[in-house]
Amino acid sequence: MDACRADGLSPVICSAYRTREKQERLYQAEVERWQDRGYSQDNAKAEAGKAVAIPGTSEHQLGLAVDIVDINNQHLDETQESTEVQKWLMEHSWEYGFILRYPNEKSEITGIIYEPWHYRYVGREDAEQIHTLGVCLEEYLEGTF
Repeated sequence: MDACRADGLSPVICSAYRTREKQERLYQAEVERWQDRGYSQDNAKAEAGKAVAIPGTSEHQLGLAVDIVDINNQHLDETQESTEVQKWLMEHSWEYGFILRYPNEKSEITGIIYEPWHYRYVGREDAEQIHTLGVCLEEYLEGTF
C-alpha cells in the first residue's frame, strides 16, 4: 500500500478479515437476491456461491485476503480494472507476496466471478511464480499449466 501511494495513487482496503457471522450475512443476502429473481433456493445458492464465498470457505475468514479499491472508485465491479490503483496492483502485488485471486478469464477454473479487487497473500516466492506463469492459484497448486 505504501509503495502504491508513493507512486501517487490512492488505494483503500475496503474489506479484510471477516467473521463467519459476517460471511453468513453476505452470503445469505446474495442468495436472497437470486431468489428474488425467481431462482429456486438450490439454484440461488449455486449462483450466490460464484460471487460470495460459502461461509467457512472465505479467504477473508482465513485472514489471507483483502479487497483493495481506488479511493475514487469504491465499487466492487469490473470498473476497478481500469483504475490506476488496480493497474499498479496487478503489475506489482506479487512483489509483496500477493496475487490477484480471481483473474479475468479464469472463472471456469476458480468457480468465482472475476474480481479485480480481491488479493490473496501466498508469500513472495509463490506469488512470483504465479505471476511469471500467468496462472491462477488452482492451476498453480494442481500443476496444470
